[in-house]
Amino acid sequence: MLKMMKEGFYPALGTPTDSEGKLITNSFNKEIGQMLEAGASGVLCMGSMGKMATIRNTEYPKIAKQCVEAVSKRVPVMVGVMDCSVNRVLDRIDALDKMGIEGVVATAPYYSKVSDEGIKNFFTMLSKVSRYPVYIYDLPSVAQSSITGEVLNSLMKLPNIKGIKTANLNLILDLSRNNMPEGDFSIFYSGLDSFDAAIKLGIKRNLDGMFTCTPRNSKLMYENMKEPDREQISGCLNNILALRNLFLKENVFPAYSYAMELLGCTGNYHPDYDRQVSDKLKEEIYGCMKSIKEI
Repeated sequence: MLKMMKEGFYPALGTPTDSEGKLITNSFNKEIGQMLEAGASGVLCMGSMGKMATIRNTEYPKIAKQCVEAVSKRVPVMVGVMDCSVNRVLDRIDALDKMGIEGVVATAPYYSKVSDEGIKNFFTMLSKVSRYPVYIYDLPSVAQSSITGEVLNSLMKLPNIKGIKTANLNLILDLSRNNMPEGDFSIFYSGLDSFDAAIKLGIKRNLDGMFTCTPRNSKLMYENMKEPDREQISGCLNNILALRNLFLKENVFPAYSYAMELLGCTGNYHPDYDRQVSDKLKEEIYGCMKSIKEI
């Protein structure tokens, strides 16, 4: 196992499926290849952008296995195991069948709001029984519960909890001021809108799904992390945000599906109940991707 995850960008992979919800392998492989060629430091398989909550149970282990095979140990692979109880998360972990992954990523239970004490209990129990290192996913918009500094300070002490993915920059800065974390605990910042500011502050381990549909800009943004080019970083981030903001005009996931199609990675990256975005928005997405030189 790695002591600490490398600095750089970590794409939350999209999961291309057909009309029956089955993985489109060639599109998935191409997406992963584009990310590795762009210099990704690791990947998250079946996170939020990978629509983990809507993946068929029969496809779940197949998708994780395909990701591991496509990555072929070139970078760390993390796999989403989000669910609403420790036992249900363990079912997902058991389905992974001892695959060679770096860790599993879990939110707090998301069906209803959970107290701080409940969050501590959930991750403490999970860390004791998971065969893989556990990475906390702080996603209050879905989980209805935030990971507070007090909760994190407690969980960081557990030997099998190895990191957190969070968009809470204040939480990260508070940890930094108090000289935490130490050892092998990795922090992944996921506040896309302020990645350039975070990098200036020395927070250089960033995770987001938008990297997958902007491989060129992602590569340029992170290629000189030892001596960052501030102007280039901000310019590339502006390009990524311009595309993201177009997605927000209608529905993010179907819009993302169209962007991935333009990159040659066809498939449904959206839940099966979603419909395609309008032709007007498709034209705007195409124009944007041309202007930021992704196609």
